[in-house]
Amino acid sequence: MILRTFATIILWGLLGGIVYGLKEPGAMWILNFCATLTLFEVYTILGRIGFAANRITGLVTGACMIPIAFYFPGAGIDALAVGALFSSAACVVFPQDQRGLYVKRLLPTFFGLLFVTFLLHYFVRILRLTDIPQSPEQIGFGLFFCLWIVLVAKFSDIGALLVGKTIGRTKMAPSISPGKTVEGLLGGLGASAGIGALIPWLANTHLSHLFDFGTWSFDASQGAWWGLVIAVVSVIGDLIASVLKRLAGMKDSGGAIPGIGGLLDLTDSLILSAPTGYFIILWLHP
Repeated sequence: MILRTFATIILWGLLGGIVYGLKEPGAMWILNFCATLTLFEVYTILGRIGFAANRITGLVTGACMIPIAFYFPGAGIDALAVGALFSSAACVVFPQDQRGLYVKRLLPTFFGLLFVTFLLHYFVRILRLTDIPQSPEQIGFGLFFCLWIVLVAKFSDIGALLVGKTIGRTKMAPSISPGKTVEGLLGGLGASAGIGALIPWLANTHLSHLFDFGTWSFDASQGAWWGLVIAVVSVIGDLIASVLKRLAGMKDSGGAIPGIGGLLDLTDSLILSAPTGYFIILWLHP
């Protein structure tokens, strides 16, 4: 627990410094790095289950999709389509005895791309939906909202962990994740609603000089209610990742982050939160 807390503090401090210094481009490259490593771990898990993927074509396509979506708005899905096209067409260059194996690997390859990279790329769509502030010292609403989603989703994990370990008794999904409890779920929902309200309240009242929301409006009450929505989908994403790891006989998706596990253990709650956040911001559009 101490190692996990120490690693979390260092990780968030490092990520926060990069994002604050480099703003939207820094956030995009961090997202791309995390998404690509998460995709690699998902392919590893699928391979242990018996659904090996074509890793090279999948990872190359995934690593290109998020930067292309950032620098060429709207082209991220096109990059995914082109990658899928070339991945599928590559079967013709293999000898006949290897062609069937390659085709069988296409389904898990595309599953990983859709489940990880495609869903996480909605963070980029949020960034591109809003205007970047004129002052380089300020954070625009798009980047603010992405950070809000991440913090709300991760506080759902933190709240569930602390409350579950303290008073958790009722198992929520014992066949999927034996450690998760109903009490922990409620604690996570409360933590997400609280941090969801606190962040916009601070941004609007005490830290307004750091942010430029332009024509966008997002207050504490909206943050609390939408925070609950993000919390719910983050739990679902966590459970999906738990199902995959349990089928593969793995507790953690990897060992990249001491005390936490792999990148999937860090991003699982964000995979469904990103598209949900995108639809929330469409609702909030002024």
